[in-house]
Amino acid sequence: MCLCREQLTFMSERAAHNMMKSSKRALAALLVLGLTAATACSDDDKTSDSSTVTTEGSTESTGATETTAAEVDPLGEPNAAAGETLKVGYMWSGVSAAVDNSTDLQSAQAVTSWINEYAGGLGPDGRKLELIDCPAPDAATSAACGSTMVESGVSIVLFNVIGDPGPWATTVLAAGIPIFAFSSAHASMTAAPGMAFTMTNPVAGIAYFPAKLAVNNNAKRTAVVVIDVPGATGPVNALGPMIFEQENAGQLDIVPISPTAPDHSSAIQVELQNNPDVVSIIGNPAFCSLTIRALRDAGYEGVIGMIGNCIDGDMLEQLSNGELKDIYVSYAGGEDPENADYALFVNILAKYDDAISPHGTPAGAFVVLESFRRFMEDYAGDYSSADLAAHIAGHAGVDQPTVDGGKLVCDGTALAIVKIACTANYVIGQLDETGTPVSFEGA
Repeated sequence: MCLCREQLTFMSERAAHNMMKSSKRALAALLVLGLTAATACSDDDKTSDSSTVTTEGSTESTGATETTAAEVDPLGEPNAAAGETLKVGYMWSGVSAAVDNSTDLQSAQAVTSWINEYAGGLGPDGRKLELIDCPAPDAATSAACGSTMVESGVSIVLFNVIGDPGPWATTVLAAGIPIFAFSSAHASMTAAPGMAFTMTNPVAGIAYFPAKLAVNNNAKRTAVVVIDVPGATGPVNALGPMIFEQENAGQLDIVPISPTAPDHSSAIQVELQNNPDVVSIIGNPAFCSLTIRALRDAGYEGVIGMIGNCIDGDMLEQLSNGELKDIYVSYAGGEDPENADYALFVNILAKYDDAISPHGTPAGAFVVLESFRRFMEDYAGDYSSADLAAHIAGHAGVDQPTVDGGKLVCDGTALAIVKIACTANYVIGQLDETGTPVSFEGA
């Protein structure tokens, strides 16, 4: 597996604290300052450039030119899409009593704007990307979305994270339309290699990550607390015991909790009677917050881990009293501010929607869209579903967004246990008391 930089401390405690308290625009400014080559500035933030022109027998100055830092666009020079419009499906989980993933779509729309206005669109002919989105908060709506995708005439459907993609994915795949995902190990997709692709290791957070935490901490027993939806409990039940046995990671308890449960205390107290050395959490931010609160209230002192999708701005604010300190996080992508891709994403949000926190689910939207853009850079086909699927499946390695040194290869060889995965990589971070990751380690 490809390794990212290990144990990277990337900002001071004060800067990290300020980052979490400030707006996204302030964070973007911090990243720009850290990632651009800085020159000495005068007190009024102006820089002067002077040049000389040498002619035969003389030298003359062209004079100084002044530019301000405010004039520098962190996204670079605009490069607008000039080709035809390409309609691409985008599925997201919508808003329900249990889940509100509005930032998924909002982030995807922001990245789409960047692709169309700065990245030159999709493919060598610069096609303008148009997202045809459909929210799927429940099974009935999800099934209807499958029909919507087919009837809209999209050639491919993208999505970030959805608890149960089955009701719509089955319809889309049956129509011969490929699916390009951030992360999924749902049976409807794993049964369709060559037509379904996932840009991250979809079983890292649900199996390999808790097993690694168990091995690293000599744990005899690990509890995986999982949001009780098919897209999460299905893969955990199918793969968790197998991976734990394969990695000699000790005993595994799987603890499903309803996404509508208002409190996790009773379920956690029952599980803590088994004395787990490690508790790993799989869910959305609201779910993970409830589990962490229940563990802290119960006085649990063992190792805690969670997937990157647990984190968003609200979660960081709710657990701002040190409850997140020392928690390990499994990132399917990466959120290292020194990574150029992640810094780009933060600056995209700063320009197009600075109310969005650049963590967890929104970052996944960037990864899936940017991965698709990279696969399309040398595309020379007819934009039919069959040709797009063949192009992705047969493509040489593409740089994996936000993961230093990572490659995406979608020919079914990247992860033997899940043929639709285009990588086996994932990243482990550990949080400080503000919820800021202070180290990253590739796995």
